[in-house]
Amino acid sequence: MTVMEIRIPPDLTVDDLDELHLDGRYELHEGNLVIMSPALPWHYDFGWRLVNYFRRRGRHANGEVGLKLGESELRVPDVAVFHGPFDRRRTNFKPSDIAIAIEVVSPSSEIQDSITKPWQYAHAGIPEYWRVESTEDTDDATIHQFVLGQDADGEPAYRKSGETRLSELEKGAG
Repeated sequence: MTVMEIRIPPDLTVDDLDELHLDGRYELHEGNLVIMSPALPWHYDFGWRLVNYFRRRGRHANGEVGLKLGESELRVPDVAVFHGPFDRRRTNFKPSDIAIAIEVVSPSSEIQDSITKPWQYAHAGIPEYWRVESTEDTDDATIHQFVLGQDADGEPAYRKSGETRLSELEKGAG
């Protein structure tokens, strides 16, 4: 067995991550590396069903791409829908590249996906945010759709624009 030691510098930047050549799922939050467990099969399936939904409609979408929100902030939406074609050799993208950021909610990510990430995505100017929540039937999910607007203080914020089931969206009703 080979053991590899990786020295992680304090106050990481997004550029540092590319030099570390890390495998697995991770994000960078305020310069701190956040290692995430592998996605559950239903979580992964919902994401890829949405990627396929958008691709069938001629949109450019992919799962788990890096979204650079600052020098020390990298988030990884479960699905990103791009404004247009994107370079598939890149690992990180600017918020201006993204038309819709989509998060599939897991029990461990509920606060991040309901509060933290929508706030970050709104302040980054991403036009739409979708939050996908599993139903009791793990073959389906509820999709909460939000569009970018402003709150009462004039700050960027999402307002709910719709709600649909994943199965209905796939049928073309959503």
